[in-house]
Amino acid sequence: MKKGLLILLFLPSLVFSQNDLKNYEKYMPTSSCGEILNYSYFSVSFCEEYKLSEWTIHYLTKDRVLSDFRANRPAYTSTKNKSGWLYGWRQDPNLNGVDVSPEEYVRSGYDRAHLVPAGDMYFSQTAMDEAYFMTNATPQISYLNRGGFKALESKFRKWIIEFKSIIIISGCTPKITESHIGKSGIPVPKFFYKIFIDPKNKRSIAFLFPNAKVTQDLFDYVVSIDYLESVTGLDFFYKLSDEDELSFEIDTGNKK
Repeated sequence: MKKGLLILLFLPSLVFSQNDLKNYEKYMPTSSCGEILNYSYFSVSFCEEYKLSEWTIHYLTKDRVLSDFRANRPAYTSTKNKSGWLYGWRQDPNLNGVDVSPEEYVRSGYDRAHLVPAGDMYFSQTAMDEAYFMTNATPQISYLNRGGFKALESKFRKWIIEFKSIIIISGCTPKITESHIGKSGIPVPKFFYKIFIDPKNKRSIAFLFPNAKVTQDLFDYVVSIDYLESVTGLDFFYKLSDEDELSFEIDTGNKK
């Protein structure tokens, strides 16, 4: 067993005790890394080998999106070290350095992009603080992070007003890379994806983006769950009954 995995197994229970797990646990995909961390309002499949999480999952409701409470970004968002802005990102204090330092992204040409969007976490200060752990960061080109991905996240929040409560899976392909950055050789994923899950009506829609500028309509990036599984090597909805799994994986009409 790897030393890092041993560390994860003996972490304080705070990392593994959280509020929302019951709301989305059965919708978790498989984990190719085998190291799942459960934070207060989201979970990640963390790949120690790559210093990245291959996917995140979280639960969001209309009440949370419309909450009058607005959490602050981490208090040291404006902190600047000698090599560049860190924007509030920090390592998970419970992981004893297993995750990567935010400094490794400095001057890399890539954003530290959230998998679980900070914009979904305003309803809780704890949620917002944990969204800035480096286990939630991936190297993403700024045109995607601040463009297409941001637009899709905003669209999801608008949909939530109609659907009342939903589950979102966000992920990347650390095993399918463009290049590497930092002294740790962090892989730059070639693809990023998001799945919007409506558990009440047993349906979902998946989007797959190259790590590049979005140049088409967002719905041109819709793919079937089967196709997404072929790209990621993961199994989505495998914890559901065969009937429910089929319902969630119904082809969206995309050619892929």
